[in-house]
Amino acid sequence: MLTAMNPKSKLYEPNHWRGRAEATRKKAEALAYGKLRDRLLKIAIEYDKLALRAQDWQASQNENDALSDYEL
Repeated sequence: MLTAMNPKSKLYEPNHWRGRAEATRKKAEALAYGKLRDRLLKIAIEYDKLALRAQDWQASQNENDALSDYEL
C-alpha cells in the first residue's frame, strides 16, 4: 500500500536523522567494544545517510518550488 508523502513530517528533516545518529553514537560509546557497539555504530552511519537523503530531497523541493515560480 502506498501512502501519500507528507513533506512536513520530521522524517524529511535532515536534523532529525542527524540527532538520531548522534544519540546512537553516544549509546555505542558507552558500551565496551563488541558486536553490539559495532552494530550501533553501523546504525548511526545509516542515520547519517538518511540525513543526506533528506537534505537532497529538501534541495530538490526548493528547486521545484523555484522553477514553478517561473512557469506561466
